[in-house]
Amino acid sequence: MKTLTHPALATVAALALTLSPVLLAQQATTSMDQSDSSRSTNTPADQHADANGSSASQPGTLEKNDSKDGASETRDANPGTAATDSAAQSATKDPNATDNAMTSSGMSSTGHESAKPLSDKQFIMMAAQGGMTEVDLGKVATENGSSSQVKGFGARMVKDHSMADDELKSIAEKKGVTLSSSLDAKHQAMVDKMSKLSGPAFDKAYINGMVRDHEKTVAMFKEESESGQDPEVKAFAAKTLPTLEDHLTSIEQLRSSGVK
Repeated sequence: MKTLTHPALATVAALALTLSPVLLAQQATTSMDQSDSSRSTNTPADQHADANGSSASQPGTLEKNDSKDGASETRDANPGTAATDSAAQSATKDPNATDNAMTSSGMSSTGHESAKPLSDKQFIMMAAQGGMTEVDLGKVATENGSSSQVKGFGARMVKDHSMADDELKSIAEKKGVTLSSSLDAKHQAMVDKMSKLSGPAFDKAYINGMVRDHEKTVAMFKEESESGQDPEVKAFAAKTLPTLEDHLTSIEQLRSSGVK
């Protein structure tokens, strides 16, 4: 059998042989692109899981924990600040610190300003400390005072309160109340502060202090004279009260006279 050869068919066959490598290359490229496209079409959840190395089934857990920890750090950043600020606001100075340095009577120095009456024993102990303080301050006034009126009032305090103190000590012994022979730390500090002053500064502080002290001491003795339970202690308060009231009147007049 003879093979027929046509010039056109020969030309087509030659072209097919020439183009076949190009077509094969294009098909391979298309297949690779489709494979890459398939790999790059992961869902956002898959991408999140891949980026964080964990499953996307618990989104935001780490962020919530960070937020909580951050809030805790904010709250604890300055522990005690409020207390410190409060303390700083309350730490103000008394503008009358010099005048207030002297508080000699037992009532004023112990802050007895409540409505509850003192017991007879409390009255004895407070009156004794107050009386001794008045004596010591009176001695300081005779030495450090600049005016004759202040020196004279101080001498009167030494005399009158020494007599009252001796009588009170006798009553305390009968009642079994032991009194100290010296001032307690608080009263001694008052005397020490006043001892550092002299001249007009001392006069002003002493006069103002004596007015305040005698106002409170008169009130304390009046309370005991009316509400005391022990007859002897009550009688002592009533007997001494007029002298204390006279002291208060005298020192108020001294202040009003211009000696400050």
